[in-house]
Parts: sequence; structure tokens; C-alpha cells
Amino acid sequence: MSDDARGNQTILTIDDEPAIRESFHLYLEDYGYTVLEAENGRIGIALFESLHPDLVLVDLRMPEMDGLQVLAHVVSHAPDTPIIVVSGTGAIDDAIEALHLGAWDYMLKPVQDLSVLLHAVRKNLERSRLTRENRAYQQHLEEQVRKRTEQLQLANEEMREANRLLKQSEEKYRSIFESLTDVYFQVDLDGFVEEISPSIARNLNYQREQMLGRRLWDLVADPAHGDMLLARLEQAGMVTDYEVSLVDREGSKRPCAITATREHSPAGNGRIYGVFRDVTERKQAEAKIEHQAYHDSLTQLPNRNLLLDHLELALNRAKRHGYEGALLLIDLDRFKTINDSLGHSVGDQLLCEVSARLAGVLGEADTVARIGGDEFAVLLSDIGRDTQATAKRAQGIAEKIRQVLSHPLRIRDHELYITPSIGITLFPMQQEDADAVLRHGDTAMYQAKAAGRNAIRFFLPGMQVEADERLGLEKDLRLAVANDQLKLYFQPQIDATGAVCGAEGLLRWEHPQHGMITPDRFIPLAEETGLILPIGDWVLRTACRLITRWSASELGASLRHIAVNVSPWQFRQPDFPWQVARILAETGADPSWLGLELTEGVVIDNVADTAEKMASFKSLGVRISIDDFGTGYSSLAYLKKLPLDILKIDRSFVEEVTEDESNAAIVETIIAIADHLGLEVIAEGVETRGQLEFLQQKGCGRYQGYYFSRPLPVEQFERYLAEQISSREASGVN
Repeated sequence: MSDDARGNQTILTIDDEPAIRESFHLYLEDYGYTVLEAENGRIGIALFESLHPDLVLVDLRMPEMDGLQVLAHVVSHAPDTPIIVVSGTGAIDDAIEALHLGAWDYMLKPVQDLSVLLHAVRKNLERSRLTRENRAYQQHLEEQVRKRTEQLQLANEEMREANRLLKQSEEKYRSIFESLTDVYFQVDLDGFVEEISPSIARNLNYQREQMLGRRLWDLVADPAHGDMLLARLEQAGMVTDYEVSLVDREGSKRPCAITATREHSPAGNGRIYGVFRDVTERKQAEAKIEHQAYHDSLTQLPNRNLLLDHLELALNRAKRHGYEGALLLIDLDRFKTINDSLGHSVGDQLLCEVSARLAGVLGEADTVARIGGDEFAVLLSDIGRDTQATAKRAQGIAEKIRQVLSHPLRIRDHELYITPSIGITLFPMQQEDADAVLRHGDTAMYQAKAAGRNAIRFFLPGMQVEADERLGLEKDLRLAVANDQLKLYFQPQIDATGAVCGAEGLLRWEHPQHGMITPDRFIPLAEETGLILPIGDWVLRTACRLITRWSASELGASLRHIAVNVSPWQFRQPDFPWQVARILAETGADPSWLGLELTEGVVIDNVADTAEKMASFKSLGVRISIDDFGTGYSSLAYLKKLPLDILKIDRSFVEEVTEDESNAAIVETIIAIADHLGLEVIAEGVETRGQLEFLQQKGCGRYQGYYFSRPLPVEQFERYLAEQISSREASGVN
């Protein structure tokens, strides 16, 4: 499809997450599409009714009206409009129901690779176009046949009714007869041709004269089909659009559709007359639509739908005959890094190369499919009757896959290395269906990635319990912000005089059923699902609102620094500095109060990008600190290149600083480095008087830990700070 054609097409995206709508909007507009946005199902239906978009992208899980209701409305009012449902892994059952209700395609979010979205949009718009054109073409042909048949019947009636008009009728008949694109035929009851239109030459490469007196049914490729055609004519007197393959003059088979009537005469003889047309183009269009519906447009491998069909057949056969099979789910490690750094075209070529390598490993009876952006599946059917032997063979194939994918790939002068995380599930295990087997494989693959990537893991029943708990936690996390379950706690930071000089904001989740959930449980989940972006925005906005409140109160005389942790996902957003500036402006917070804490890994992942962003923050007046310094890369080179303000000594060094000489040396070195570079130092995890005295002796000027206070809710933190100020005023300490 040309760019001009796409420019006239409108896409409606319905999603309650503004960031997702905006990313879809900006990306699709770059490819010439007009994009409409709706924040919920009610608005989406109103836009659909008024503007009639060419394609709908709809989230399944939304407040007020969910995606299934939107889907039902669109299917009932405009069934030819393509609908792509977009939702998280927790909505797989809803996604299956959506496909049953009439959705054309399904995508998981977050959509890490937006080229997958573009491919899905293009594929389904093309499928819609082909469907409409095919229907119009078929209706047009049927109308032609009907009209021309009526004209022929009228001509025949006129010839029988009036001999005096014979010449005129014959001329009229001949004109119609010779202009037909379909083939008109008239045969006796034995099938011998009495008349046939010249269009036989265009359809089967025979001249009209070659067919006269020849038995037409001898051209039917399968005699059984010819016998069925004649039986229907004898029984019903007519057939409509009966499909058979006819053999042309060169011996090639051509799919044709026959419409015919059997006519009896009073003398007992009779004839069969009708038309047939070559439906090769229609069949090709149907085959193309079928292929696009069940194959990945980039790699031409089977897609998720076709994989599930094959898996269901393999599962049923295994249950009936006692066979065992295996499903391997494969995720490419580091693919997103390659795709983002070298571009989608390189990423697409890499996926095609991986597809070819996977296909080369498998036998003819096996299936390899692409089921997501960089996710593949391998279906091994009937590979054993003994579970131990089946598992051994499945692992052997997985090892072979890992081996062939470990070889470097050469793409556009780039030598790329990639490794797979592979999850294996055997079947049948219980009475699971194809969707359950796929979920088990996905769970095992997730365990392989959690094990450090480039790993192979088998599915165990206990994994599913963990996966179900994780899905439930993800579902609850999506509601946490809206339901005011996320809270910011603050741990005071103390200076050398013992006064509170700042605080670190720490995120907590007060779950209504499970109580307090620690960040180490839900932050990784938020990063994997993309929820970390709205959560990070909420944390920044909440901290800035409190900065505005505290700076205008008596607490501002003591409190001068509020730090919040920044997720790698959040920091790597191109517009992150702009987001921080916007939040500061909207809340009226003093930028000099705000501190952003980054991990070492984030800082040196892309030093040039990090330095540019830090310069933006410095221009705003925001302070930057390195959290957990010394536990990560421990490279001093980046410290000289980056405009840092603060180094934070990790608690793992502080907790044994009085007992472990190595820890003591590390802490002393960090303090010396910071002093040399003109940076402030904050020691985390201070819990004893001995630790504090050691740090004071070595020149560390700021401290944070349980020795002073645990992280406190906002109200308790304000009381703690007020008491500290009152106590110091009473003792005459400024």
C-alpha cells in the first residue's frame, strides 16, 4: 500500500493509559495514518459512530466500559472494520474471548517493539481491503451471471415464440454470447457440447470449434466431483456456484465455479445449460487472506493462532494415542537493546535470520512459530511415550537451538551476538488445553530469564502457582495508583551536627488484602509491564507537591533536600528531563530541593546520554546522586565526566564497617574520592553508634539509617521533623 493510501486511513486507539495512546499516536502518524484517541470505551464508541475509522486498537481492561463491550458494539455495527485488541499478559483469557467475538488480531502490551504494531495495522488493513474487494468482486460476477442468464433465457424464449423474429433474436443472442467473459455452455444429458461461448479460449485455452461435440464433463479433473455435479442437477434441477477444477488445454487445473440448469423436454430428452467462470484470482485472494490470518507478516512463520491450532491437534492426538510432545518458548535476550540502538530494520533482519536458523534445526513434523516481538515457539509432536525420554529429547533440541543461535549474525556490517532464554513444557500433563500448555511454556521461559538468561528451564506445577500470583499482583498493581494505595515514606538524612537536613522518599504499597508489599516485590514487576512510568511520574509529582508544602512551612528552615529514586526505564525516556521540568512548574516546587538518585548501572549504560540528561537537570537546579555506590561497576572514569552532586555509600559496606577491614577501607576510599571531586557523601544503613563514630572520624558528613529513624509516613515524618526542630531550639542549638 502506498504512503498516499495510508494517509487517507484513520486509526482509532482506545486505551485508558495516556502514555500508550500517545506512543501509538506518534508512531503511526509517522507512517502517514490519521490517529484518533479515546481514553475509555464510551468515548471510543462515540468517535467510532461519528468518524467511522478504518481500524480500531482497543485495550481490553478499561474502567467504565471494557474492551469486550467496545468490540461487541463494533462487530455488530461494522463487522468489516478490523479490530486489534491490545492488553497485558494478565488478560489472555479476555483476549481469547475477544478473538471469538470477532477481534482480528491480538497484541501484548507494553508493546516494546512498535514495528510489530505497524506490521499488525498494515496486515489487518490489507486484509480488510482484500475482504471488501473480494466480496464486491463476487457480487459483481454473480450479478453479471444473473443478468446475462436472464438475457439468454429471454432470447431463447423469444426464439421459440416467434420465428419471424428469429434473425433479430439470433443477432442479439450472438452479441451477448460473444461478449461474455464467463463461459456459456449448452450440453445434452450425456454432456456433449451443443453450444459454448468463444470465451472458452480465455478460460481454458480451447477454441470454440474444438469443444463442439466434445463431452464437457471429461474436463472435470476429479471424476467424483463431476458425478456429484450431475447428481445434484438431476435431483434439484439446478446448481449455483458449484466449484470444481477443470483441466485446460495445456493440462493445468483451473478452479471454476459452475451455475447450471437441467431442462427436460416433453419428448423425454433434454439439455443442461449454464455458465462457468475461472475463479483463480478469487482463490488466490482467499488464500492470501488465509495466509495473513495465520502467518507472521515479517518472517512468514506460523503466528500464535496457527500455533494454537497445531498445538490443539497435537494435544488431542497425544491424548488419544498415548504420545508425548513438547512446546519450547524462546525469548531472545538483549534483542530490545539491538533493536533500539541499530534500528528496526536491523532488528527485523535479525528476526528473519533467527527464524531461518530455528527452521533448520527442526524436522518436517515440527512447527516453529513467531508469537510475539522477539518470542518464538517450537512445537515437537509425538516425540516419545516415556516422559523421561521425551524430556531428554526436548532438552537436546533446546540445547541445539541455543547452540545455533549463539553463532554471530552478520547484518549490515554489524556482527551481532544473541542468546535465547528457553522454557520447555511437556504435554499432556493433565487435562490442559492448548492455551494452558502455552501458558506453562511462557512461565518456564520467564523462569529461564530470571535465572540469568541464556538458560533452559522445564515447567513445573509450582511455577504456575508463582506465575498466577504474579499475574494477580500485576492486576492489583494497575489499580494501585487509581485507588491511592501507593504511599511515599520518608527516611530522614542527618548532617554532622545531628540536624535533619534532608530525606529520601521511599515507595510503599499498602495492599488492601495483603498489607504492606515491599518494593523488591513490585518494582521489578512494574518495570517489566511498563507500569513503572506512570508510577515514577506519580512519585515525582507527589514529592514535588510535598516540597512546595514543606518549603512554605516552618519545616523549611531545616529541611533542604528531598531525594527520590529513578528507575532505569524512567531515566532512559528521551523526554525525561522535560517531564521533570513540567512537574516542577506545575507543582511550584523549588528545584534546588529535589534530588534524583540513580544506580551505577543506569549511569554508565550510556554515559553520553546520561551526561546530557544530567546537564539538563543541573540547568534546572536539580541535584543528582549515585545510589549504592561501589556495589556495581566501581569505575571511577565516569565520575569525572558526569556533573554529579552526591555519592551514597551502600549499606552493605556500612553494616560491617567496624568489624571488616575491607569494608572499612572501601568506605574510607569512597569518602576520599568524593572529597577529591568535591562531592557530598551520604552513608546509608547506619544502625549503631559505632558505625556513626567511624563515619564521622573519616569525614562523612551526612547519614541515613535506623539509628536515627525508620522510613516514616508523611504525617509521622512531619511530626518527627517538628520534634527535632523544637528539641534543638530548646537546647539552643542552631
